[in-house]
Amino acid sequence: MKKLAILCASVLLLCSGCASKPISQETEEPVSPTESELPENASYNPDENTIYIFPTTEPPEETVIPDSVDIDAGTTPLTSLNYEVFEDRAVITDFTGSETEIVITSHIGDYPVTEIGHYAFEASWDVTSISLPDTVTTISEQAFADCESLTAITIPETVTFIGRGAFSNCLSLSELTIPASVTNTQEEMLTGCALTDLYILNPTLVYNSWGLEDSETKCTIHAPAGSAMLDWAEKNGFPTEEI
Repeated sequence: MKKLAILCASVLLLCSGCASKPISQETEEPVSPTESELPENASYNPDENTIYIFPTTEPPEETVIPDSVDIDAGTTPLTSLNYEVFEDRAVITDFTGSETEIVITSHIGDYPVTEIGHYAFEASWDVTSISLPDTVTTISEQAFADCESLTAITIPETVTFIGRGAFSNCLSLSELTIPASVTNTQEEMLTGCALTDLYILNPTLVYNSWGLEDSETKCTIHAPAGSAMLDWAEKNGFPTEEI
């Protein structure tokens, strides 16, 4: 019984980090664990006295076809955008048009646009301005990377997450405001940017290796008095202004 307990503990440990191939767990003496004692992704071979652990992954979300694809008047047409619609939201996945001023619709049919997907506008060289609706909560990894002509982007106060490298190498972007709603950011968010002024409105948002430390010219950090970002800027020799 003690050996069986040890075996089960080993199985549970293996489940948390299994590789792409089955992992075997051998014991000194044959045991016969019942099916209920094994994880769902495990099987036992009594001939080899071996438990095989198979990797598990989250099932992908299923896309849906909206009943209609109407969008906000005056926004960038869907013929210039690729998108996916899920059970409760829509995601912009790619920009395929030639427009230079982008205005993202707040909805596609009955589905709110909540995310700018991974690499959605990457290397859209000629885009100069982007306006996001107040339905967007997520700007994903490299969403606007290498938009070299981008001079202005409006981030609504609904965005809570900005992914890795989201604005990296936006060479013409001199000013950016990160709203107070943003609570989670990833590394390299601003790597290669030529910012002169960065506004951080969330007093508790912590600098997360955004790439500012590698800039040739240090931008002015505008942030609330006593904020984490203002403290970081002062310690690292960036000009600051309380807002």
